[in-house]
Amino acid sequence: MDTHHEENRRSEKRPARGLEDILNLFISDPADKPPESVHHQSALPAQVSSETSLPEASFLLHTCGAVHRDAIISLLCSREAALEEGLHVIDTHLPCHPFGPIDLVAQDKSDRLVMLMVDTIQSNELLLRGIACFDWLARNIPVVLRMYRGRRIHFSSPPRLFLVAPGFSPLLQCVAQRSAIPEICCFIYRAVRVTDGTGILFERA
Repeated sequence: MDTHHEENRRSEKRPARGLEDILNLFISDPADKPPESVHHQSALPAQVSSETSLPEASFLLHTCGAVHRDAIISLLCSREAALEEGLHVIDTHLPCHPFGPIDLVAQDKSDRLVMLMVDTIQSNELLLRGIACFDWLARNIPVVLRMYRGRRIHFSSPPRLFLVAPGFSPLLQCVAQRSAIPEICCFIYRAVRVTDGTGILFERA
């Protein structure tokens, strides 16, 4: 095969593949639409591997305004692996009186229970609310067992706590890193403007 022809063929493919891998991380609906109007794609967010070549052409992603909290929760329901591979959402808005609801209840690939708490501002209150809801679950295990009867969940291991927000203070991150029970994972989301709407990118803090 002609070497010059082969190099041209590779250079034509590389930019398109890399750009598609990056844009697959995004949702396409405008941020100001109500939660029920969020369009869910069937494909999970693409994982950009170290072997993927980034586009040679330069492009910009502009930050945009605030995203509705319910839209983020809805997105996490439809893109379960956006935060962690093997995560499976089993419930939403679980009431934990008087601390407010757990935004999402999931189980991980090891069948441990995972609590997801979402906020649209940087606030240490998210951590306090998450720990309070964790305590509620610990004190109401018989109730939780009845609620999720038939599901293969390892209740012998304590639930994990996932916090999702646009940012975290150094104080919150320090506490999260030192916490053994519950195990706390912090995820920063970033809203960016793409051609046909708003994209959300999740990054582990």
